[in-house]
Amino acid sequence: MLARRPVPCSKGRRIVICDYNALSLSVTGLLRMSGYRVFQAHDGLAAQELCIELPEISLLVLNTYGTGIDVGDLIRGARAARPSLPVLHIGLAIPVGLPPDVPTLPEPFTPDEFLCAVQALMPAVASSTPRLIGAA
Repeated sequence: MLARRPVPCSKGRRIVICDYNALSLSVTGLLRMSGYRVFQAHDGLAAQELCIELPEISLLVLNTYGTGIDVGDLIRGARAARPSLPVLHIGLAIPVGLPPDVPTLPEPFTPDEFLCAVQALMPAVASSTPRLIGAA
């Protein structure tokens, strides 16, 4: 059973998820149940656009599959508009081109492991300017 954890300063924080359907639906639901506002992107270009157009995005969560573009290109494009954007990669393997500052949460993972990984990237946001959480 998933332990309900408080989400510190979650108000105003937005997460973009870019991933294939099954995993996307699972992590989106989990994040929403935990108090985050989540935007789903159907591919990497849509995730990039959300990161660029929505200043309240706090994190990008992405997966190797389903982005439709090179993972490194996706992250560079999103960070062109937001250089300090935190990104979480979830997947079976670390993709070529993944920046060294982007952590990978290997699949399979538990809900608690996923929420801990998200929260580890969120403290830098604090109550200042929101940043993006990304696509999975």
